[in-house]
Amino acid sequence: MASSFNDRTLALAGIFQSATLVHQLATTGRADEDATRNSIESLFMIDADDVPQVFSGTEGVSLGLKTLAGFASSDKSEANMVILAYVFSLMHLTHKVLHRPELLEQLTGLIQSVQRQKDYFESMQQGAGINSTLLARFADIYSETISTLQPRIIVKGNPDFLQQEDIVNRIRCLLLAGARAAVLWEQLGGGRIQFLFKRKQFAATAEELLNS
Repeated sequence: MASSFNDRTLALAGIFQSATLVHQLATTGRADEDATRNSIESLFMIDADDVPQVFSGTEGVSLGLKTLAGFASSDKSEANMVILAYVFSLMHLTHKVLHRPELLEQLTGLIQSVQRQKDYFESMQQGAGINSTLLARFADIYSETISTLQPRIIVKGNPDFLQQEDIVNRIRCLLLAGARAAVLWEQLGGGRIQFLFKRKQFAATAEELLNS
């Protein structure tokens, strides 16, 4: 896949979006529904023609771009540091997955199995919102694959929310979506060191993409 700085910024924003949504859920019990849906939909974009298509266009990762753009400042709020920790953890664990062919094959196969059943899951939907059966299945996939690696991602938040099954499933599902974005990020030549050294450039590009 041909790489450009814009493409890498979109993939990075995909990781930041998942991390931001996880933080929202863990601390408030709620998360941006449109952003959540877009992040989860990216799991189905295994054979996308280009990077924007993975996220249903720039708008599909707008929350992640906003969060990433905010890292151009010297804002070291607790929330930002927690989100950044999730981002680095997702990068680290995904790097491990990419160097474990059998685990990567298992992960890809499981996601493809859900992809084939997507219409069935959605037909079971009752009421508005994201299909709960779909969320639970992706949450299981995360537990069976990425969550088996060390160090596991420890989500910080309100225990009242972190004990609710639906919220836990959403968090695991979003971590899986974040890992999918992290796979794309690494395939495009991205890395943790690159982000640290080019943080302001990525943030500026995120701002440009938001305004384009």
